[in-house]
Amino acid sequence: MALVPIEFDEPLWLVILLLLLPTWWIAWGTRKSVSPGKLWTSIIIRSLVLCTLAFALADPSWVKKGEGLTVMMIADVSRSVPLPLQKESEEFLQQLVEAREDPSDRVGVITIARDASVSALPESGSIVSTGNHGGDLSATNLASAVRLALALLPQDTASRIMLVSDGNETMDSVMNAVEIAESDGIPVDVIPLAYEHPNEIVVEDLKAPARARLGQSSDLRVFIRSQEQADGTLMLWHNEVPVDLDPDSSGMGMRLRLSPGPTVMNIPLSLDQSGAHRFRVVFEPDAASVDAILENNSGEATTFVSGQGRVLIIDDSGLESEAIRNALVEGGIEVEVASTSSLSGGAAFLNGFEAVILANIPRWAITNEQDRILHAYVHDLGGGLLMLGGNESFGAGGWIDSETAKVLPVKLDPPQTRQLPRGALALIMHSCEMPQGNYWGQRVAIAAIEVLSRLDYIGIITFNWNVAGNNGISWAYPMQLAGDKSNAIAAARQMVVGDMPDFAPAMETALKGLQEINAGQKHVIIISDGDASPPSQSLLNKYKASSVTITTVMVAGHGSAIDRRNMQAVATQTGGTPYVVNNPKNLPKIFIKEANMIQRSLIVEGSTFIPKVSPQISGPMRGYDSLPSVLGYVLTVPRDGLGEIPAVITTSEGNDPLYAYWNYGLGKSVAFTSDVAGRWGAGWTQWSEFRGFWEQTVRWLMRPPSPQNIAMRTSIDGERAVVELDAISNDNSFLNYLKTDAKILSPDGSINPMTLKQIGPGRYRGEFDVTDRGGYLVNVHFPGGIQGEALGSIQSAVSIPYAKEFKSVRDNSAMLQAVADRTGGRFMRISDPQLLDAFDRTGLEVPSSPRQIWDVLAIIAACLFILDVAVRRISLDTDAARRAAQAALARTNQAGTESVTAWKRARAAATTGRTGGATRDDEEATRRFDAEEQGVDPTQFDASASQGGPAGEPGSQPRRPSKADQPDPDLEQSHTSRLLKAKRRASRPEEQDDG
Repeated sequence: MALVPIEFDEPLWLVILLLLLPTWWIAWGTRKSVSPGKLWTSIIIRSLVLCTLAFALADPSWVKKGEGLTVMMIADVSRSVPLPLQKESEEFLQQLVEAREDPSDRVGVITIARDASVSALPESGSIVSTGNHGGDLSATNLASAVRLALALLPQDTASRIMLVSDGNETMDSVMNAVEIAESDGIPVDVIPLAYEHPNEIVVEDLKAPARARLGQSSDLRVFIRSQEQADGTLMLWHNEVPVDLDPDSSGMGMRLRLSPGPTVMNIPLSLDQSGAHRFRVVFEPDAASVDAILENNSGEATTFVSGQGRVLIIDDSGLESEAIRNALVEGGIEVEVASTSSLSGGAAFLNGFEAVILANIPRWAITNEQDRILHAYVHDLGGGLLMLGGNESFGAGGWIDSETAKVLPVKLDPPQTRQLPRGALALIMHSCEMPQGNYWGQRVAIAAIEVLSRLDYIGIITFNWNVAGNNGISWAYPMQLAGDKSNAIAAARQMVVGDMPDFAPAMETALKGLQEINAGQKHVIIISDGDASPPSQSLLNKYKASSVTITTVMVAGHGSAIDRRNMQAVATQTGGTPYVVNNPKNLPKIFIKEANMIQRSLIVEGSTFIPKVSPQISGPMRGYDSLPSVLGYVLTVPRDGLGEIPAVITTSEGNDPLYAYWNYGLGKSVAFTSDVAGRWGAGWTQWSEFRGFWEQTVRWLMRPPSPQNIAMRTSIDGERAVVELDAISNDNSFLNYLKTDAKILSPDGSINPMTLKQIGPGRYRGEFDVTDRGGYLVNVHFPGGIQGEALGSIQSAVSIPYAKEFKSVRDNSAMLQAVADRTGGRFMRISDPQLLDAFDRTGLEVPSSPRQIWDVLAIIAACLFILDVAVRRISLDTDAARRAAQAALARTNQAGTESVTAWKRARAAATTGRTGGATRDDEEATRRFDAEEQGVDPTQFDASASQGGPAGEPGSQPRRPSKADQPDPDLEQSHTSRLLKAKRRASRPEEQDDG
């Protein structure tokens, strides 16, 4: 160990110390002009300045030897680990922590599934808990857990990592992460969670042609593996409709007897309809004992059938689109009407249609993933979108700032020039009791903010015990105009949701904030588990008197049935809506819907509006110079850019779009802000051009057909999907060097690029990861066309029916053994915990932790520099200083003498009072007694005289004053004369000193 525990990161700066020699030489040259004391003081201080400055620039660190051991425990809580084993591992880890003896040892806990989550930071008092992982459990990423553990390990202790897992990982590779642990000398101990499912049935694959022609016959191939003989039923669904696989039996399924090993089944198909054909098979065993995991008993596949093109109308009521559906069918366009629930089919379902029509559909009717898929359907897959107006469409339906809103040729925010009633929304956040409460609190707050227009007010209220005043209630975002909403969203992302004990302070704060602003509609949303104390009836009456509505959203937590009734009462009494939410994924839709309550001002109705039409020579409105009147519409704003608005409604405040269109990405979109039936557009159905107008619009929207000379195949290879293209020209020659733009649309709606490389004549190949359950859509666009002719896009789908997590039938102890061997860790079994010492320091080196001290040295150097300047510039006159000190001492002595004199006079006055007795008249009693002039020593005063006789003689009478006691007549003077004499006596000592 070094004698001085200091290290320098930039030691070259120490060359500054060489300046000490010339500094000393220059200072020594001035020795004749300064005193020796000042010379040496200046030399020492200036040397210290140079030393501290050089050390500070060299970036020094104070190295301290660490102590103790930190163990980061990683617990695998993914679905591949049986629940009894997870519980056993948690109890095992708790026993290890309780066996800790050294108080300097620390324990941290990380739970891992798809994502790593810190359950306990590495501290001496950590509590092991692995059951609160709130993320997705259908995947395992051990590598991310090891990386997080390495990042959390402190630098002042020895370190170990303990990995408790079954070793089955579905994402990344833990061996990539243990390389870092190996290089850092940190051992990774492994404890395998050993299990084996001796009886298991797995549907390994369902194969269907990626693309087919209309009317083509093909086969489905089902691959099933069983570990032992099993009987069961195979079920098939085609586009969610069950298929009768055995017409001779009473049921819809086919009876099968599986032999140990693989089984392959062929099912014939007849593809007599264009679009997407989605297939799903499920094997249902007769006995539960032969199948431990039911999730892996299904398979999915999708086939795209080329044809004339189809249109999908999304209409939850079925009435909004009846007129336009009939018109399109009469025009020869194949139409399918479905509800928003059909969008759960994902991108593969949408891709079976060339255009989609949203008939008065609100944003809260779909999920965030479906919103992203709608955007990708137009922008990346080349589909067409028509949004029809209504009281729950466009901005009035909560589509402001949505992904789908980007597709539309109009902006949904109202213009600043329009005088519209403003809305105000207050959010009271108490979501901390639900799993990942802060995360969901932030998500729902952002979802509500995004719905608002820039002219609306927004405020967010949270609880924090550390906030002084108002019972911990504070504005995370004070009530103000939303504006561009970036500040409000940033505040929502930074807020921390605390455990609110009482609703009343938060509701009072929200009501006060809403009362201080001018808004047409005022609304409050409360999210909570309901365990906070309910508000008083008087507070609810204030809300009703102020016309402020409250919606309550009750989530999982500590709330009881009584708490649920209390939250329902708050909502119903104020005119709001009570919700009880068990699935947190539904929360954003609820907040979007409730936040949209303040957007009713975007609806314009109450009069007959005659459209003003600009004739078009191209586009979907080509040939139309007039349109029927409407009784209402949703207010929108023209979008800058390539958007065309051939029909507007002219009002005193400007021209409002009625019909707009544009090209967006690979696709197109049209916005019609009124409806085509219902309460606004009933007159349109009587228009003679109604069918032709909408047929022309929809045909302009529809995606062009896929090229017939391009064949696409997809397959799964481990965790990768493989895409192959074969391109042949019309004369049967290979198409080489095609320019392609390939995109992958994931189940969550995200878009990722894929590179296609030519691997042979007319053949192209690409790969992408398939780690999530659901459907992946592959879209290949040919921007360069073929031989000068434009080509459309071609699509295919890859379906993952269940997570890879459910394919595991036993643990992977071999991989865990490799982790331990590579890092020098230990391989131990959970069944023998008494032989395990988690805090064993054998072979571990306690590191030294450096602490940077350059800033301290820099401050010291600055102080010494100031002192150096002071020593050189300030000269002290020692003689003057000596005289000043003597004068100060003399004043102190004089003050002491005056104090003694005053004390003596007081004693003399007291003596005079006592000896005068009751016979002294008032004038004598007030005369000053002068001890010096009377020759009386006040210290010899006999206290017994005050008693009228000798001490100890009670009852003795006061003696009569003698002649000696009488005052001298010569001393009788006026009061003024006595004062002058006293003044002269007081000044006499000063005169003597001066003399």
